[in-house]
Amino acid sequence: MTRHHPASASGGRLLRTSMRQFDVIIVGSGIAGLLLACEMDSRGLRSLLLCKGALAQSNTSHAQGGLAAVTGDNPFDSPDLHLLDTLKSGAGLTDPAVARLMVSDGTRLIARLEELGVHFDRSDNRRDLALEGGHSHSRVLHSKDSSGRAITSALIDLILESGRLTVRENCFVSELLLQDGQCCGVRVLTDDGTTNLLANHVVLATGGLGRVFERTTNPRTATGDGIAMAVRAGARLADMEFVQFHPTALAVPGQSTFLISEAVRGAGGVLLDKQGERFAFRYCKDGELGTRDHVARAIHSTMLEENADFVKLDMRPIGRDKIESKFPAIVAACRSRGIDPLNEPLPVAPAAHYFMGGIWTDTSGRTTVPGLYAIGECASIGLHGANRLASNSLLEGGVMALRLADYLAGASGSRVFARVKTITGKPILTTRDCTAERVDLFRKKMNAVAGLVRTGERLAEFSADRSGPLLIAVSPCQLELEAANIGLLGGLIVHAAQNRCESRGAHWRADYPATNDSMYLRRFFMTLKETGWLPVTEAVLEMPGA
Repeated sequence: MTRHHPASASGGRLLRTSMRQFDVIIVGSGIAGLLLACEMDSRGLRSLLLCKGALAQSNTSHAQGGLAAVTGDNPFDSPDLHLLDTLKSGAGLTDPAVARLMVSDGTRLIARLEELGVHFDRSDNRRDLALEGGHSHSRVLHSKDSSGRAITSALIDLILESGRLTVRENCFVSELLLQDGQCCGVRVLTDDGTTNLLANHVVLATGGLGRVFERTTNPRTATGDGIAMAVRAGARLADMEFVQFHPTALAVPGQSTFLISEAVRGAGGVLLDKQGERFAFRYCKDGELGTRDHVARAIHSTMLEENADFVKLDMRPIGRDKIESKFPAIVAACRSRGIDPLNEPLPVAPAAHYFMGGIWTDTSGRTTVPGLYAIGECASIGLHGANRLASNSLLEGGVMALRLADYLAGASGSRVFARVKTITGKPILTTRDCTAERVDLFRKKMNAVAGLVRTGERLAEFSADRSGPLLIAVSPCQLELEAANIGLLGGLIVHAAQNRCESRGAHWRADYPATNDSMYLRRFFMTLKETGWLPVTEAVLEMPGA
């Protein structure tokens, strides 16, 4: 069980000490940020870990299914097969060299996590492996249906026991600090105002942007802050049009959204329409075990045909004993919402879940802004392409943390900061009269316009509408800055979706339903000053001068 860290104590040490310079500042406490912090600690670097909420409040902690990796526990599996599944799921936009690297490093990642105290379920002296959609073999390591929490709990315990790392919970990083075109620190909002913190290296591990959309499986903190800060600092973003909607999020009227893991369908759960008939095979040959984009659109199409707000997911074919032993957290969450999966099907509908786009990096996490790095969901290295393969997210976050740790351990020594100037140019954009209702209306529009199915006409109307939340404000208030980030990123997603006039993976244009390789077998990138296209293999393994 995770031991909770008294935020006020760590916060007091940070804000009242004269120490304002670190070797590494890490922003974010998912698998990427926590594992990097552990690695920096073990290598003796002066590191500061900042997280927006509590240490355990991250997308990783909410992850149910597990971590996809080839470990030798399944004699029929291989890294080559995992690579093929990843490429297939990515719909042509996965960089093969990047994917091979991530898949090959999976063995190293699992060994390191277990060395650090992470326990995966085992059976008959082997790691127990689950099958999930898009995978040709069982290869997903898990800890029942709370796999992410098992990983973050073990890493958090190590961090708290260390005593060498400086940690600050409930801390909002508002912007990046630049000096001579290099990132040299962060600006932090505190109860007493703002504080500038300097570092040789700043790492964004801030997760995704699910809260840009009305219906999402992401926690409240997932407002895309790191991605927004990076693009304001001049960093290149890529693949902004690709937002993955998880097919099966619990859809109980009046209740919060809750993810029903892919592993449920892998274990035998089936999707049913109003008549109680299975429908997934009418839309994709792999039925319930198709890739997430196919299954999500199958559910969406069935909901439209039936004029329904959800379809049903029946877990009962899995068997009562297996449901209770493999999915205790799901059972408990459903029962708390008035539904018992042992006795009745669950109402489910797609919800924004994972962002394939983000800050463009090389495979050491370096961005186009010197001194700034990004790893995990906020980064876009070319692994996921147009549609992430289930459970490859924790693989990427962990592997990238290890790779960046190797790079930072060998990087040059401290830089001297004679002065620090904040970002100039584009002002931070936020709402006028920043109310929850106004932000919720924007998120609702994003669901309707840039959700599972898009059209050029609606995207253009959205872009032309200036009544939304993109107006200038100067108040350094967390709620307003979050609204600014939601508005900025929503606009960039819509812009990217307008430019890709085809359907591919998680991006589905009803007015361009075909995939057009001759025009769009490329990655769309953007900064606040320019946009353009990159070859799929442009995500080179080394980025000179970064």
